[in-house]
Amino acid sequence: MAPGDRRSRVRFEVFGSFWGTFDSSGAVELHDLTPHGALIEANQPLAIESVQSVCLIWDGQPAVADARVRHVRHSETDKSRFLMGIEFVSTSTAFLEAVDRLIAFRSASA
Repeated sequence: MAPGDRRSRVRFEVFGSFWGTFDSSGAVELHDLTPHGALIEANQPLAIESVQSVCLIWDGQPAVADARVRHVRHSETDKSRFLMGIEFVSTSTAFLEAVDRLIAFRSASA
């Protein structure tokens, strides 16, 4: 190791790109929802322009879509939380049906 290097283990230099995933498995608070995207709030910010997997569960049935993070900002009420705008980039029929049901449910209860 180089002088002054505080790493406790040897690290190896890697050349090229590698695929990887990160799964926080954390629930987020949903602020706004449309068939095209959503505004979510979470404890950790997501990288702008990254594509994330989104899972909606309705009546116990999961529906998954890919979403691109378009913007991130601190929550106005809690600076330790983040508001993120996401755009759905690939959706299934099941996902769009879950979005429609959730919107209808929220409209009926408002």
